[in-house]
Amino acid sequence: MNAPRLADLKFIDVDRILSVLRRQWRVLALGLAFGIGLGVFYLALAPRTYVSAAQILIDKNLREVVSEVAQPTSAMDLESEVLNQIEVLKSSRIATAVAQAENLMTDPEFLNPPPSFTRRIKGVVTGLLSPLFGSDDEPPATQATVEEAAGALRANVDVERVGRSAVIRVAYETTSPELAHRIANAYALAFVQDQLNADLDATRQATDWLQGRLTELGASQRQATLDVEQFRRESGLTIGEDQTLSNQRLEALTSQLVLAQAETSRVRALSNQLQTVIDAGPETAGDNVAMLNGPGIDGTEIATIRTRYASIVRRIDEVTAAYGADHPQIAVLQAERNALNDQIFVQLRNLNEQYRNQLTVAERQENGLREQINAEGRAAAETNQAQVELTELQQRSSALGLLYNTYLSRYEESIQRQSFPIPGVRIITDPELPRDPSGPRTLFVLAGAMIFGAFLGVGAGAVNELRERSFRIGSQIANELGLRFIGYLPRLNGAGTRRSKKATALQNHRYIRDQVIGRRSNAPTTAFLETLKSAKLMVRKRHRAGRAVTIGTVSVLPGEGKTTFAVSFAEMLAVNGDKVLLIDADLRQPAASQLVTPDAGLGLMDLAVGVPWRQIARTDAETGLVILPATSSATAATSNDFLSSPVIQTLLEEVRREFDYVVIDLPPLGPMVDALSIQPWTDGFILVTEWGRTPRRLVRALVENEPQFADEIIGVVLNKVNFARLGRYSDPGAAEQFVGSYDRYYQVAPAPAPRQKTPAQ
Repeated sequence: MNAPRLADLKFIDVDRILSVLRRQWRVLALGLAFGIGLGVFYLALAPRTYVSAAQILIDKNLREVVSEVAQPTSAMDLESEVLNQIEVLKSSRIATAVAQAENLMTDPEFLNPPPSFTRRIKGVVTGLLSPLFGSDDEPPATQATVEEAAGALRANVDVERVGRSAVIRVAYETTSPELAHRIANAYALAFVQDQLNADLDATRQATDWLQGRLTELGASQRQATLDVEQFRRESGLTIGEDQTLSNQRLEALTSQLVLAQAETSRVRALSNQLQTVIDAGPETAGDNVAMLNGPGIDGTEIATIRTRYASIVRRIDEVTAAYGADHPQIAVLQAERNALNDQIFVQLRNLNEQYRNQLTVAERQENGLREQINAEGRAAAETNQAQVELTELQQRSSALGLLYNTYLSRYEESIQRQSFPIPGVRIITDPELPRDPSGPRTLFVLAGAMIFGAFLGVGAGAVNELRERSFRIGSQIANELGLRFIGYLPRLNGAGTRRSKKATALQNHRYIRDQVIGRRSNAPTTAFLETLKSAKLMVRKRHRAGRAVTIGTVSVLPGEGKTTFAVSFAEMLAVNGDKVLLIDADLRQPAASQLVTPDAGLGLMDLAVGVPWRQIARTDAETGLVILPATSSATAATSNDFLSSPVIQTLLEEVRREFDYVVIDLPPLGPMVDALSIQPWTDGFILVTEWGRTPRRLVRALVENEPQFADEIIGVVLNKVNFARLGRYSDPGAAEQFVGSYDRYYQVAPAPAPRQKTPAQ
């Protein structure tokens, strides 16, 4: 499998992009200039704005100064609090307070700001149209309602959170720095005052409600205390503060029972642990005894045996690690370890018997206490109902007292907050008087205008590229038409002038004719001659022994320069010594005849009435070119019939035997079929297309619709090429990039003048 080439892996064709930029740089520059001009125009008309800002801290800890206990604030609570305060700052309530505090309803500076950019544009347009429709200028405002002033404030105020902190930034933007400073400061003060008023209102309402509740709770708590004392006197439950002697004994027995149950559980757990170790046998007694805890297990005798056991186990590990498991001392140490296991097992079994005896005693004690409690409970059943009622009365009295104390504490705190109000917010940064305008930002506007202009230029350039439908370079001929490209014919100086087409054609013909003959040499005409030579090389391949090469020159549209090419090509062949016949077969527009033999009396159509072609033919004295001219008397009906008649066939058969080359200037292809009718008697065609004018789709349709004619096309010539712009349409490194390098090469130095002979010679 072949590895992909580097060129196939490119995702962006940089060379093509550079070519497009070279072609469209003027459009891009114009777009940039338009964008920058638009930005400068905006900066010139847009009013300067100023921003003044204050920073406010949401700090609940300030309110805890007068409180005994500070309440911790979670992150979620802080987040919600900050968002709530931002909405408060944006509310119409704060805006109304600011408008009233600064008396903005009658402030002319606030009511009549400088017009914005759009209003100035509208004013200019209105001023221009006022003579037609009349002027509707509004007088300056002198007064506004509070709602209107508040609405204007809310439209220009900006409230935002500073990062993730509890700080809020409130800024106001307007065209006056003093007014921006005043309003920003008024916003901060109004917000702090609003917080104070909200706290005072809430505290006042809470105080009134607490005062009423305290009055009700005081009366209820006093009545509950009287009910408790009265019930005690009536029921005789006067032993102890709030319980009878029977209950006291029951509580004491219950406490003893709890201790007995705990002791029973402890002894049972120790006995179960010992039994588990004993059930495992004496072989593991030494290892399992380390898991036991309790009195007797850590005794001196067992502890001594455990210490010896651990020492022997450690010694076995050391000997095994040093000498291996087959060392004789291992057996002695293992025997000693087994003996210690037996001793530990005997000690544990004796200790287990002791724990079993203790468990029996503990269970008996627990059962005895449980029986006493049952007996005492039966004795207390008679007075239990009265005690329950007394307990309920006492609980109600205590609850009312606790609730009364709580409300009393809150009432005192609210009274204190009314006398010393502290808001939960504070201003940490006062607004400053702005010195420099905040908008419009010059660099930002110009950068945006440049970007807009660049996009506009790119869009216009893209439209130009998409509208490019003509042939510009030779590779397009080969790629889109599958035809060979012969070369470029430069646009001559006479083309594009205001003179008539006939005068321009005559001037260009004389210019090229002088260059072909060798009278002059310069870059454009020499490039023209080089293309003619390339055409000759390609035409020569169609040459057959004993007969002339018959070549037709055609174009798709009129005015593409096929006649100039045909005449120049024929003259170039004739100057080189070949016998050449030029036939002007464009009977509707015989431009070749007008260039070479403008005074011809007979024409090609006279062959139809029996005039010999030699009588019609004219020979150019300077080049030796023989031409069969045409007259402009042919009609559209006779043109096609004549070119396909036997007369033309006979003519071509005769001239092929006398000339080396026969060049036929044919009508444009387009809607005409004249050129197609003569195809059977020619050896090929040279297609002339105008650079930057001939639509590629039109030429491609002709090639696709007439495949037999396309097979006879020897090559294609691009005519009227602007060599100064040709390199813009090719990729870097292409041949079209170096067309200008041949300008000096084409310049031929003048031949030295012959030296005059001296009289002595």
